[in-house]
Amino acid sequence: MTDLGTLAAELLPGSTWVGDRSGGEAARGARTIAWVRVLRARVPAFDALEPGDLIIAPASALAVVAPGGRELGELVAALAAVPVSGVLLVEGDASLDDAARVIAAAGLPLVRVPRTDPQVLERSIVGYIVARGAELERQAALLDAELRRRALEGGGVTALVATVSSFLGRALALEAGRGEPIAVHAPVEAPSAAADAARYQAGASDQTAVALRVPLPSASGANGSLVILGSEPASELARVTLPRVAGLLALELAREEAIRGAADRARRAEPMPGAGPPWIVILGHQREPGAEDDAPAARESREGIRRAVRLLAPARRLALRGDADSLEVRLVAAGAPQETRRLAERVGETLGRSVAVSRAFSSAADRPAAEAEARATLEAALALDRPPTIAQADRLPIYRMLGVLHKLPDGPRLARAVLAPLLDARPDVRRERLDTLRALLAHGSVGEAAAALGVHRNTVAYRIRVIEAATGWRLADPELRLPLLVAIGLVHDE
Repeated sequence: MTDLGTLAAELLPGSTWVGDRSGGEAARGARTIAWVRVLRARVPAFDALEPGDLIIAPASALAVVAPGGRELGELVAALAAVPVSGVLLVEGDASLDDAARVIAAAGLPLVRVPRTDPQVLERSIVGYIVARGAELERQAALLDAELRRRALEGGGVTALVATVSSFLGRALALEAGRGEPIAVHAPVEAPSAAADAARYQAGASDQTAVALRVPLPSASGANGSLVILGSEPASELARVTLPRVAGLLALELAREEAIRGAADRARRAEPMPGAGPPWIVILGHQREPGAEDDAPAARESREGIRRAVRLLAPARRLALRGDADSLEVRLVAAGAPQETRRLAERVGETLGRSVAVSRAFSSAADRPAAEAEARATLEAALALDRPPTIAQADRLPIYRMLGVLHKLPDGPRLARAVLAPLLDARPDVRRERLDTLRALLAHGSVGEAAAALGVHRNTVAYRIRVIEAATGWRLADPELRLPLLVAIGLVHDE
């Protein structure tokens, strides 16, 4: 037999309990439901009323039957005397706060339900009482139809996840194949949903943050899972519903991937993200020619990584060029320097390799040159004993100099290229800049550098500001300090 607690958890996920569910039998909603009665907007309000009946009380009907406090008290007293198994207050235009307070005070199990058609609600509850499995399947079919409608409207996978989440009244996540969340939604009407979603996003590996995980069908080509969040066990409705809708969400993911892939191919000549200019090129190695990397499994793995890279930023900020057979992963990113730097770091983390970034450019015609610059930078950086995670094109002379230090004839030439922003000055100014820079890099602090030069520390601080303004360097950057010191030594020793 069914009680209000079970009914609310399984069939009314968007509902709200009133009162303490941890109290006595009435508070827990443990009275068996015999049948369902709908409060009518007339007197008498019920054609019949028997012990164990569940009352559906729409706000509009309650405003007619019990317009005042006295009438409301009499109605609730009559329901408690039967006694009924519980009350469902259906939200409407009129406030239900007074009614909820009086019903709860009478000890009747009480649930508030969002605005809905009382007749449809009645049929659903009767169907659940008579044939639970059939009603759950019917509810899943209704959700399936709604998802198809939203998919045809072009809502996208995020809208579909939100629809399922709101239907179940639980926080829901759609995960990619490696467990990264693609979309997370927490319905407003579920009190704990936002906290469940936040806990999941703070540490998705915490299994206590997951109530149910349903894999997407692998035949669709979109690996991943639908995940109900929170420590409270998933309802039977969720266990029936999620496997049914998982296929549709997988198809939507595959459709979006196909659309983005087609758009990338259509823009392959000049795939420039709409958020620019400025743009930068991010480039990394993707594969090596050979039997191992040409195997179907290796190509499938690369396809998965490319899908993950595409999801790092929206299409207006990131465009992926080439395909899984390319030797390189080439991207064009748009945004402020700090944003594109963080994006490049995430690309490197996803690839598990060093990547190179070009200097910013503002014309689509400059993209091929920026790709060539990023390629040269990556090759120079990978030649080092300890390649940087992010190799920057404006540091290409540094990488080349460090890579060929053993070739002394090339050292002075590359050192001059590194220090070119400082060398373009009168001989006395050039000497002053180089002496100041060498003293700072050799001694580590402004005060010690000033003592070594025999000048006031404010003089050294001023010279450093001038050098940083003229070169764009940040002299506190550890990646710059050693190469600059070596370059200064090579130039001074010519």
